[in-house]
Amino acid sequence: MKIQMYNNPALYDACTAHKIDDIPFYEHWAKQTNGPILELACGTGRIAKHLIESGFNYTGLDLSSVFIDYCRSNFPNGKFTTGDMCDFNLGQKFDLIFIPFNSFLHLYKEDEMTQCLKSIQNHLSDNGKFLLDIFVPNPEFLYRDPDKKYEEMTIIHPNGGECTVWQKNQYKEETEINHIHWFFNRGNIEPMDEYDFDMRMIYPDTMDRVLSDSDFTIEEKWGDYDGEPFNETSLLQLYICSKRS
Repeated sequence: MKIQMYNNPALYDACTAHKIDDIPFYEHWAKQTNGPILELACGTGRIAKHLIESGFNYTGLDLSSVFIDYCRSNFPNGKFTTGDMCDFNLGQKFDLIFIPFNSFLHLYKEDEMTQCLKSIQNHLSDNGKFLLDIFVPNPEFLYRDPDKKYEEMTIIHPNGGECTVWQKNQYKEETEINHIHWFFNRGNIEPMDEYDFDMRMIYPDTMDRVLSDSDFTIEEKWGDYDGEPFNETSLLQLYICSKRS
């Protein structure tokens, strides 16, 4: 059965429960800026939970109204709003704005990226920081056999028991979009649930240019969450940006 992940907070949480290595990164920059925080594509509050519990003035925005309702129920000390990160108007400035865990890769065209960055510029305080976290495209992943299933991860399924998530993908060079298909194998339960999604592969030179063209200064670029400078072996592109003065 085809499913929609963004209407299923419990399944989304199960698929992202492993992602904890970026939490100290955002806590560090929250302390450094020490002002209002805006997270775009906040999901089910994976990062929000930690920042709110630490007492920060936190706002989360997500396109999924189901996720936003879930966050409001679970994190009453935060502010959450449904909206499109390409076009939003919250009527205030923030000292820290960030887009975590590859969510920016769901913007498939450069004009969408530019519009998103314009909205961020309109909400970022003069001395504020903008953080962006995306992975470096890996040719071994992009160009593997599109007809073969590869094991992605094992999760504890919200309906009970272990579930192996298998993945197929097909990369289109002309659009730089990777079409991804997940299969949820819960043992003898048939048919398997399936989920499709796309991601734009953004190479470092492209991301550098788009940020610069959008009037951001790249103050630092890290290759991991521990602050190692970005280089040709880095797996991540972590941008610490400010408004160009």
